[in-house]
Amino acid sequence: MFGFLIGDPMLGNGSSKKLGILLTFSILVFLLGYYLITFLILSFLAFIIQFFRDPQRKTPTSDDIIVAAADGRILSGKIDKIEVIDSSHPLLDKITEDDEAVLVSTFMSPFDVHVNRAPITGKIIHSSYYQGKFKIAKGKILTENEKNLIVIEGKYGRVGIIQIAGFVARRIIQYVNVGETVKIGTRIGMIRFGSRVDLVIPKDCEILVDVGSKPKAGETIIAKFPRKE
Repeated sequence: MFGFLIGDPMLGNGSSKKLGILLTFSILVFLLGYYLITFLILSFLAFIIQFFRDPQRKTPTSDDIIVAAADGRILSGKIDKIEVIDSSHPLLDKITEDDEAVLVSTFMSPFDVHVNRAPITGKIIHSSYYQGKFKIAKGKILTENEKNLIVIEGKYGRVGIIQIAGFVARRIIQYVNVGETVKIGTRIGMIRFGSRVDLVIPKDCEILVDVGSKPKAGETIIAKFPRKE
């Protein structure tokens, strides 16, 4: 039943082996008649499976759109901030040469899919990791929490993806490297048991979502670039 998960590269070899051991142990205790312990172990395994799920997505193909990089659909998961940022933002100068940009922030509940996807087609031109704390992914966490920045340059401009760890999250994973070209909607990373993803996009884009919207990574259109003749 769990064969698709054991050996999943998203878990890593160590985690996969631990899950295999837990599954084997649960079968053993079930055969010995310890049904409550079996139930607790299988409940834990079910939580891990739902967290690491990675469903296929139908990504729009237009070259002037920006799609969601993260899911925010279950319970408190949602887009909870859309605002114009300026040079006071600590990472803006790593993303764009403009003085201002728009930030669209998605909070992911522990029950959301935590695989992050490329918001546009383009080349990875910058990536940087920042150590930090693991506070709840609300409030002033950008300057305090662990985070990872990926910048993609596409046909119509640059987009920054900031993966931010939270209270439960303890590891940010990046699948792509500087110099690689990615296609819109492809997997670029994940946050294990976490928490928030900020999209930083050009100020002249047309925003197509609102605070409270429930985005689906790789599918929901967040914004459109102005077409340049």
